[in-house]
Amino acid sequence: MRTITEIMRENDAAKIHTLLTARKKPFSVSFEESERQYDPAKHKIFDVQYRKKKKVNVPTDKRDPITGNTIYKTKSVERVRIAIPVQKVLVERAVGFLFGNPVEYKITQNGSDMRNTNSAQDRLFNAVRKVFHWNKMQYFDKRLCRAVSRAREAAELWYMPTDGNGKIDLSGKIRVKLLSPINGDKLYPHFDDFDRLDGFAREYKVYNEEGTAVNHFDVYDTHFVYRFIDNGSTWVAEGAPARHGFPKIPIVYYRVEESEWEDVQWAIERAEDLVSNWGDTNDYFGTPKYFVKGKLKGFAEKGEQGSVFQGEKETDMHVLSWDSSPASVTGELANLFSIIFSYSHSADISFEKMKELGNHTSGAAIRLMMIDPHMNAQTKTELYGEMFTRRANIVASGICETGIVDKGISMSVAEDMDFEPVFKPYMPKNETEELELIQKSTGGKATTSRRRGIELNPLNDDPDRIEQEIQDEEQEAMEQAAQAMAIGDTSNSVEE
Repeated sequence: MRTITEIMRENDAAKIHTLLTARKKPFSVSFEESERQYDPAKHKIFDVQYRKKKKVNVPTDKRDPITGNTIYKTKSVERVRIAIPVQKVLVERAVGFLFGNPVEYKITQNGSDMRNTNSAQDRLFNAVRKVFHWNKMQYFDKRLCRAVSRAREAAELWYMPTDGNGKIDLSGKIRVKLLSPINGDKLYPHFDDFDRLDGFAREYKVYNEEGTAVNHFDVYDTHFVYRFIDNGSTWVAEGAPARHGFPKIPIVYYRVEESEWEDVQWAIERAEDLVSNWGDTNDYFGTPKYFVKGKLKGFAEKGEQGSVFQGEKETDMHVLSWDSSPASVTGELANLFSIIFSYSHSADISFEKMKELGNHTSGAAIRLMMIDPHMNAQTKTELYGEMFTRRANIVASGICETGIVDKGISMSVAEDMDFEPVFKPYMPKNETEELELIQKSTGGKATTSRRRGIELNPLNDDPDRIEQEIQDEEQEAMEQAAQAMAIGDTSNSVEE
């Protein structure tokens, strides 16, 4: 297999494009089909070839000239089509459980926490955290997870600002851009014989002021970014290769083989069929319909109280209704939604489900109910943990290489330390139960200071001011008590 360096030595831009795009492993479900599954407006239930219109016979104002019977014609009637956005719910639940609490980072070395760090290590760690703060990573991580869970792949591109001459502007900030097929990006990672990323290519469109799209193709390796453009007939290089400022490939690539809903897509489609069929049935039987044998002399008006129907002799009239409720439909729907949430490892925390729990469910019981989605979130850290470590290493090496955030930090500092992400998947808890357990374990003794209690009180917007007010009130109460005692002593002296 050719390395990225060997490929970029080719003088033919079109051949470079072919070599970097032709060998990408395809997904079992195409991106276009996956997007149709994700968008409720494009679900199969709206496909008239899948759910055909209903054919009914309706009478016309014509009669058969021989028999005198009414002539009927066939008419296509639209059917009820109900799409359920389960795919969106599953994606949002996955994002919420994994990144409901922001990811934090700690310094490690050879897998162990570094407790005694020197000034250079502290400077680099603070610089990396400053870059993450600039890019608001606690929100970026959610967008990233949403893109990966939906499109099954995404990438983050780290870059440095450049001046008019293409040189890195050291007064600027390191920034990150989310690359996703959802945004029109085509991602082409390139791996060596040992499945290590040695290059990355991105194909995308740029629209000019007139709205005309121009295809671009960028390639990143360890030191350079190569830019190509489609001139309408072939690919051509756009300028000379430029340094991107990092001593590593400034790309973090994420890929999973299945979307959040892929294993239960069939159950979602079956649920939509059932609900839509149920809607069709309600259209026929939801409002009263009458079968009349004979001839009615009159019909009651809408809303008429105590209405009476009169007919000729032997006239009979019945209301058409179901003999039994659709228990089988509701039962199957319940089973389908149980399958959907169970086998997608998600939590059914709808309003109706939460009402069933009530106010007396223990915190331990709630945690047991959420153990499956919580474990699923922990499993996802297998991907995100490794990639977030790479993310931090890319930023740290860029800082040491260029001094863009903090000048004068040697590259050896970044090489001797690791940045390990700390995930805190969301898990509901009952604070009252936890506090009672802590109180019991300490024999009823205090386990927090008054200052900490003031800070945790959600009604206190300024803990310092509140604490001072409490101290002032206590001092005033002590002074009043002292004055009362002094008055009492004076009265006793007078009586004696």
